[in-house]
Amino acid sequence: MAGKAKTAIIIGGGIGGLTTAIALRRKGIEAAVYERAPEIREVGAGLTLWANAVKALGKLGLAEAVKAAGAPGMGGSIRTWQGDVLSSLTSEELERRYGAANLGIHRADLQRILLDRLGEEVVHLGATCSGFSQDEDGVTVRFEDGREARADVLIGADGIHSTVRAQLFGKEKPRYSGYTAWRGVVELPDAGQRANAAFETWGCGQRFGHVTIGQGRVYWFAVRNTRPGETDAPQGRQAEVGRLFADWHAPIPALIAATAEAAILRNDIYDREPLKRWSEGRVTLLGDAAHAMTPNLGQGACQAIEDAVVLANRLAERDDAAQALLAYEMARIQRANLIVTQSWRIGRVAQWGNPLACAVRNTLFKTLGGALQGPQLNFILGYEVR
Repeated sequence: MAGKAKTAIIIGGGIGGLTTAIALRRKGIEAAVYERAPEIREVGAGLTLWANAVKALGKLGLAEAVKAAGAPGMGGSIRTWQGDVLSSLTSEELERRYGAANLGIHRADLQRILLDRLGEEVVHLGATCSGFSQDEDGVTVRFEDGREARADVLIGADGIHSTVRAQLFGKEKPRYSGYTAWRGVVELPDAGQRANAAFETWGCGQRFGHVTIGQGRVYWFAVRNTRPGETDAPQGRQAEVGRLFADWHAPIPALIAATAEAAILRNDIYDREPLKRWSEGRVTLLGDAAHAMTPNLGQGACQAIEDAVVLANRLAERDDAAQALLAYEMARIQRANLIVTQSWRIGRVAQWGNPLACAVRNTLFKTLGGALQGPQLNFILGYEVR
């Protein structure tokens, strides 16, 4: 018998790691977070928290704080590059259907809420995990600076390049999507009057997205088919993105023009092939370490939050820690892997480059948008963690 988990080590201080620590401590399990970064900084841009994640945060007493920091009541539409609406759902319809408001929020704001609730003393910085070993009584984690830590269970929440995952299941390269993304956050005087709308605009081999994230800010992303590892154009990111989307519908060119060069991030988009299992003994994976996905469904952070609540529940319910981790895996792996696959597929369709194929795609979405999206939305947003 492994014994009931009373302590946990979490590798990774991102959204998934911090949420997991909060969820575990609410269940009476002492959790410590080890983060490789030497300091906690504002990183990233915006993200979407859909109804499934907002409901999960509600179970941790965090939903109201998140709504106050972000922009709740978010509807959404898909458009052509000329502005023709292909499909649309209002915030009221989404909230009525799925029981919670969808919202946009800056990643740094969400991180701050989680840290404030958890307490920064729980997070150990400058701690790069180099490996672990486990026995019948617990798990010992080793760090590059010579430190060691021991607990009843180890949770690898250390992202797409997870050290914990590599030791459990071997090293493998992430899967390149075929496209790169530029992201920016800009403050606009009229941002709060855009009805908190989120839209995604499809061209051929290019996309653009817009999400209000609260406090008069807009998060945007621009996507283009490229080879991996391409470098920025000599004129800089803002000029390059501005040129690529210069003739797209308003307010796309204005958003790009209003964003400072230094505020534009660029990343090639990768995910991971779904795993058949996440756990071994007293060790398991969570978030991107378990199921890194492309951002096409806006579910990366959402799925990590779901993981956190379910994992804490299973560890609290079961007397055997290893069996609790297996129960968590069984509750989560099929759903998460399906969303990885769905996100990959919709990204492929949205990034089609052939003009004829794009015209057919747009016609289908305009005539059958609700029928195409309904089952997918029901599966993703209608879910409630247990």
